Amino acid sequence: MGSSLLLQRGTIGTLALDHRILMGAMHLGIEGDRRELDQLAAFYEERVRGGAALIITGHAAVLPEGGGHGMFCLTVPDHRDQLRELAGRIRAAGGKLALQLTHTGRYARSAETGLTPKAPSAIASRLTRETPEAMTASDIADVKEAFAEGARFARDAGFHAIEIMGSEGYLLNEFMSPLTNAREDEYGGTLDGRIRLSAEVVAGIRARVGREFPVIFRMSGEDVMDGSTTPDETLALARALEQSGADALNVGIGWHESRLPTVGATVPSGAFAHIVGAVRAAVGIPVIGANRLHTPEAAEQALARGDMDFVAPARPWLADAAFARKIAQSDRDGLNLCLACNQACLDHAFGNPRKAVACLVNPRTGREAEPFVPSDAPIAVAVVGGGVAGLQAAKTAAERGHAVTLFEARDRLGGQFLLASRIPSKAVFRETLRYYAVALQRLGVAVRTGTVPSAEELKAFDRVVVATGVEPYVPEQLEGADLSLVCTYADILSGARAFGRKVVIVGGGGIGSDVAHYMAETAALGQDVNAFFAERGYAPASAHAVPFGITLVSRSEKVAKGVGPTTRWVLLEELKRRGVEVLKGYRCRAIDAGGVWVENEAGERFLEADQVVLCTGQRSRTDWAEWLQAGEGDAERLRPDVVGGASDAAELNAARAIRQAYELAKSL
Repeated sequence: MGSSLLLQRGTIGTLALDHRILMGAMHLGIEGDRRELDQLAAFYEERVRGGAALIITGHAAVLPEGGGHGMFCLTVPDHRDQLRELAGRIRAAGGKLALQLTHTGRYARSAETGLTPKAPSAIASRLTRETPEAMTASDIADVKEAFAEGARFARDAGFHAIEIMGSEGYLLNEFMSPLTNAREDEYGGTLDGRIRLSAEVVAGIRARVGREFPVIFRMSGEDVMDGSTTPDETLALARALEQSGADALNVGIGWHESRLPTVGATVPSGAFAHIVGAVRAAVGIPVIGANRLHTPEAAEQALARGDMDFVAPARPWLADAAFARKIAQSDRDGLNLCLACNQACLDHAFGNPRKAVACLVNPRTGREAEPFVPSDAPIAVAVVGGGVAGLQAAKTAAERGHAVTLFEARDRLGGQFLLASRIPSKAVFRETLRYYAVALQRLGVAVRTGTVPSAEELKAFDRVVVATGVEPYVPEQLEGADLSLVCTYADILSGARAFGRKVVIVGGGGIGSDVAHYMAETAALGQDVNAFFAERGYAPASAHAVPFGITLVSRSEKVAKGVGPTTRWVLLEELKRRGVEVLKGYRCRAIDAGGVWVENEAGERFLEADQVVLCTGQRSRTDWAEWLQAGEGDAERLRPDVVGGASDAAELNAARAIRQAYELAKSL
């Protein structure tokens, strides 16, 4: 990356930046809680050490009704004091910090603020299921003053810049969109009217803080909402913001109500860069892009095409706090990539109840304030099992200075995580396994694949960590489960069994839904094949190479129950798109040579099938207990620490397994 465009110096207004890799705004869910200030500062300090050219904070509400749970609010004196301390600590660490000024508008929740939400017009929000009050002229004046005062505070508190949140369906974006702005005064109706508030907020801030303090405006490049702002209107907004005094535009994509995925793993890398590029072509100030620029390759390509001047990914900095430093050092092998799984970040931020943001692949995220120190008494540690729990336990133990040997019974590392990498949009899971493999090699961990250790071998170690994971659970009472047409999800995902033509999947939880997605997507003609024919004026004869059908049987009325709220709807849309038939509220009673008998309160049905895939749960692998029986004389000393699915198979949860392994290894 020595000649990388990402590594070239740049400027935003008067702010000189060492390179083009920023850290985009993330709401961590702990903001405003003084007890969490040290953790919040430690989180940012670690990203400063990781090379972020500029860090943009999560929301700081300019008015109470535009805030929410776990957010700073600039009308609260203690919150201002905390922000001053935060800005000072980041400056002391050598970093640059921008404060994001926000009013959430109709996305505010009265249960969190204690106030009625306010918006351009009294139009209900699908996200909150509340109808806001239409803002009065006095309310609008208050908002403009609050943004200007917030910018002045940020400048005087030691922040290097501000970012005005005008994207993602929040208040300023709501004024711009005809979907949410039905006003007939000077702040609605015409395009100029809908642009007015955003332009006046920028102008008011510029008048308050002068020309020297950098002002970034996060605007929506595409709302992804039918009937919302058009591309031409979006470019008109961009020009108006530049004329009003913005130093840079950060282009966001989509609202929280949008029905097109914008940040999940189903979205191709760099998918929205061309939208950012259209904005860049319309203005003369720097333009920043963020969505799905999660790899160095995608980010570099976006700059090379001229789509943007800076990149500001957010979640990749959760996965690897040294995201920019590793790019600068050309250490692609050592980069822990974001999976865009949303499980511990967006699902925590938007869940009910909400939780502090963490990261599936980086168990240190959210724990940066906790010391991580080498052991003062290194020991020999055996880790049995090479899934993600075992890999994390081995990595953390080795980082603390212990001598670690990892045993894996199979020929490849990865366990259930490797199986999951077969699911559409989850191929990126292999990047995590690559990261672990590189880390273990660099740390000197002895990795022994294709090996099941004996109790005698384990006697040579001071501590044993068992991370043997899970295996599919097949209900013993299920009649016909032993027939030849029956297999498990592991058989399908591992490639041990070929697909049938008329498939019934029993179990409509997360695994069953994923398997249905995998089978339907694999059986269909690939996008590259369809594109090949389409570009040459031909149409494939069928969407599938051979006749194929899938029925997913769910005992619950809620299919994919347990999948996080920010990704479940995407998965269900994919099943619908691929023609998977879903039966809700049905129990599998029996299997025979021709198919499956299912029943509910209304009666029973027979589903013809030539293949039945059981996704009926998992059970912990406990064969490790048998290995240790031979060492009864040393039973107490050989008693292992059990982590991951081997300790709890209630549901597959890689985030929990990795975090548990990390915590255990920290204590060895």
